[in-house]
Amino acid sequence: MTSRIRTGPRLLATAALSLCAACAVGPDYRAPAADAAAVPLNWHARLPHDGSLASLAQWWRQFDDPLLSELVDSAEAHHPSIDAAIASVRAARAGVIAARGGLLPSVNADASLTRSSGAGDTSGTKSPPFTLVNGALDASWELDLFGGARRDLEASHARLQAAQADWNEARVSLAAEVADAYVERRYCERLLLLYRDTLQSRRETERLTTLKLKAGFVSPADEAQARAGSYDSENQLIAQEGICQQDLNRLAQLSSIPAAQLEARLTASAPVPAPAADEAKVAVHSGIPMPQDPAVPSVPAVILSQRPDLQSAERSLAAASAGIGVAVASRLPAFSLSGSIGINHLVHADGNVRSWSWGPSFSLPVFDGGAGHARVETAYAQYDQALAQYHGKVLVAVQEVEDALTRVDASVRRANAAREAERNYTILLDSQENRYKLGETSLLELEDSRRLALASRESLAAVQLEISESWIALYKAAGGGWNDATATPPSSPSAPGDHAAAPTSQAGAGA
Repeated sequence: MTSRIRTGPRLLATAALSLCAACAVGPDYRAPAADAAAVPLNWHARLPHDGSLASLAQWWRQFDDPLLSELVDSAEAHHPSIDAAIASVRAARAGVIAARGGLLPSVNADASLTRSSGAGDTSGTKSPPFTLVNGALDASWELDLFGGARRDLEASHARLQAAQADWNEARVSLAAEVADAYVERRYCERLLLLYRDTLQSRRETERLTTLKLKAGFVSPADEAQARAGSYDSENQLIAQEGICQQDLNRLAQLSSIPAAQLEARLTASAPVPAPAADEAKVAVHSGIPMPQDPAVPSVPAVILSQRPDLQSAERSLAAASAGIGVAVASRLPAFSLSGSIGINHLVHADGNVRSWSWGPSFSLPVFDGGAGHARVETAYAQYDQALAQYHGKVLVAVQEVEDALTRVDASVRRANAAREAERNYTILLDSQENRYKLGETSLLELEDSRRLALASRESLAAVQLEISESWIALYKAAGGGWNDATATPPSSPSAPGDHAAAPTSQAGAGA
């Protein structure tokens, strides 16, 4: 009967400790719902293909340009921004391991060896030297009764997931930047071809004008005008060559491929533009890579959920929420168990001295000058800051998607008009060149036709560049099609996805 009376309080205490261990102070986290005022039910801009769903994960294949895909892969493998993002993931992963260690006991071993000599007695006789060997094993375990360590682990998991999302964001941004640089280079090459053709044509006009001057059919002013046109075209060509070199340098920096090697690759793989009169091919073989129109989701939430910057912001918000629990727990009592085992051995002496101890300890913050309360207030303020940053990123994301869709729609609708203008101005130029050779028109009229044709070709190339760049902008705005389900950093384990829910007030902090 006595045994049953003594066992009852023990069971009651054990149950109480288990109940405390199952709870965690601070608010439980819930991911914030998208702001209805910020995210529209439908995109205001027109959607290509009526908004049918499609993944962007293999989006670069839409360009049908192996070199572009290779450059994107090379940049991802070697660019410092990706290395920095991977290092951040490694640091966050180490933070998870450290936080997990806070839930486990700690054990320390100590050992020492001391050689000493005793002092002499009153007769002047000194005791012989002796060697003392000490060994001890200490263990301690702070019980996570109020969940502070668990909240810290929760925050560490969220920070790891945020770092993984930042890695995805670095990949998306870098890929878009490489693609932009690549199409800019191809656009520059297209202009070089146009300017070289123009220079060749103007030099031919100059040659014919010189022959006409010798025959007395034109004035010296006509020859001067023809020669000036040649020099003007040469100047334009030289300036464009400098721009192309700058584009090459930028692409080499992004891809980590030496400029000379990259230039050879670009030259070998450069597409040959179709003749201007071939309307069916000019849009595809202009020298500027353009994707087949990829479809995009019609529901904003589907697009925004792919954006790694929003994923990172949401995970940072979760970490801030868990940080409130850590701050609240630091103001509550702390219970720990500790124990030690030690042995002292005197060399050349009989026997050892053994010692041991164990027991619980309790600490309670009594007065800290308001520091504990300030930590809790700081944690709530950091959560509010993270929430505001998240909503701000949502607003930016919606704007970027709308802007990209607007650019795609406008550039695609401009393309047909630009092609028609270029085709007709080319017909006019061909006609004027034939008439000039027959002496039926003046050099001034011919040069006017040439300038119009050149301007139309540049305009068409610019529209084709805009189409490519607008799709690249949409790719980036839509999050690139990469998410945690399809990609993780090298050697990065998938972080736990258990989410808790958002704090709404300090009253939710718990006691």
